[in-house]
Amino acid sequence: MTLAKYGRQWRQLLGGAALAMMVVFVGVASLPAVAANYPEKTVWALVPFGAGGGTDRWVRVFASVGFDYFDRGLRVQNRDGASGTIGWKSMLDKGPDGHTLMFGSPTQVLAALIEKKPPFDPANLKIVAYYSVMKPTLIAPRNRDFSTWEGFLKHIKTVDKKLTIGGTMTQLIGTANALDQLGLAGSVVLVTYPDTGQAMNDYLRGHIDMAAITTSTAVTLMDKHTAVFNATDTDYPPDAKEIIGEVPNSKTLGLKPFNPPRFIGMHPDTPDEQVAIMSAKLGEMLKSKPVVNMLKKMGEEIVYVPHDAAQKAYVEILELSKKNVKLFK
Repeated sequence: MTLAKYGRQWRQLLGGAALAMMVVFVGVASLPAVAANYPEKTVWALVPFGAGGGTDRWVRVFASVGFDYFDRGLRVQNRDGASGTIGWKSMLDKGPDGHTLMFGSPTQVLAALIEKKPPFDPANLKIVAYYSVMKPTLIAPRNRDFSTWEGFLKHIKTVDKKLTIGGTMTQLIGTANALDQLGLAGSVVLVTYPDTGQAMNDYLRGHIDMAAITTSTAVTLMDKHTAVFNATDTDYPPDAKEIIGEVPNSKTLGLKPFNPPRFIGMHPDTPDEQVAIMSAKLGEMLKSKPVVNMLKKMGEEIVYVPHDAAQKAYVEILELSKKNVKLFK
């Protein structure tokens, strides 16, 4: 598959047409011999969000097989706060050490773009890989008048008090994008959180009415809560769908979708050979049986794009993020 084709397939991320599910694995044997002994130290997986959120769960799965792919393992470090920008700056502060991977999302990009004086330039990043696509899911307590999409729309049109919806910017923008298309922008109060864990704490305590969350978080809550809307144009994986149930998504509602990727980045000065090796190793990790089985139980999908194609796709993410950031202003 050519790089041009990768670019076309990922061009519509964050609000485009149907996402092509791609799983491409690159062999380590094809990489330059000069980097044969790399990495020679412990690899750090830097999570810019709090423990228990969607990104953190993914990284813990990676770390569970870390010693199988890195001689000294893959260790997890949570550096949360400021919608992920603290973690991003922590990665930059470490310099191009070749052993720090940042597991990011569009939340950090949006957070930087919304600032008048951003703490960093989100364009200045080496992309190692895309490893999945999130499905921002709007949930509500069961048996409320806004616990279905139809009830939700009726509520925000007829009830004076605005509903409060909490989540990270990546998760919230899916609902905001849909309401904007329906001419209902501003009909709810969006409460941004630095990570999903903090949003869930407030939601479960009744401080906010609804929450926008990841698939893996949603599947743990369906005993007392209901999924109202899936912001993407694709359905949940079978195991997750069995738990979550039938949920309207952007495609079924005739709306433009929001398909935010999960990506892995390294310091912008990291040598390309090191980025390529990391990308290949992570691709192999995603093929391993323990990882596949665990992610299946979590209701998550593997969508792996290696470093060269992912770097090109990331440029599109930046441009589309600049357009979508207006929804938070």
